[in-house]
Formats: sequence, structure tokens, C-alpha cells
Amino acid sequence: MIGDADAAREVVDTEGQTRTDVPSDNTTLTAVLDELEADGYTGSFVVRPDASLMCTTCRETTPASRFEPTLTRRLEGASDPSDELWVVAAACPNCGAHGTVVLGFGPEASEDDALVVAELDVEPAG
Repeated sequence: MIGDADAAREVVDTEGQTRTDVPSDNTTLTAVLDELEADGYTGSFVVRPDASLMCTTCRETTPASRFEPTLTRRLEGASDPSDELWVVAAACPNCGAHGTVVLGFGPEASEDDALVVAELDVEPAG
């Protein structure tokens, strides 16, 4: 069964590379963010209206379509699979800071989160 556990830990980054060093689906959001922070994604982005993200490092607000995600991670709620989150790691197109944003995804997503998801140039990975 070790092979099955390893397969559950595979995530494909936006360059098509398979990573097995990421948490499995039953991992918490905190664990995912801690792993990304250890990988150098120490900043964060905040969702703003009109499909924009604000970098907390340079405080600039930029259309989400200008971000190039380097890694994505989709999480589902343990008791409610429709409780979906999408973690996106990217660099700020203005200052280059590496950070993350956590977006609601699916039927429970806010309108602002849904607009950002639609503007990012990758599909949420499972």
C-alpha cells in the first residue's frame, strides 16, 4: 500500500512536473501554506474586486490575469467535499515577491474568488 499513499501525494505543478513532496488530500490548509512558505513563498496576495489581487509586500493591486501561478493545490473539506479551496503560489508581477493566495473554488466560492479563478491561466489541480 505504500505505492498508493505515494500516488495520493502527487501534485503536478504548472510546468507539468510531478511533485511528491506535497501533502496528501487529508492535509490541512495550514500544512500546505507552511510547506509553501518553506519553499520560499513567504508573501501573500489578497483578493480584490474586479478579478484583482493585492500583493501584501508592495501593496500594488494587479489584475489576476497578469499572475503566472507556479504551483496550485486544491483542498476539499473532510466532512463536506463541496467545501473547496484552491491554494495558488505565484510571484507578484510588480515586485517579484513570492506569495500565496487561498481562493474559494466551486459552488461555495465568493463572487470575487470565482472571478480571480477564472482569470488565472491554469485549472485548479486536485
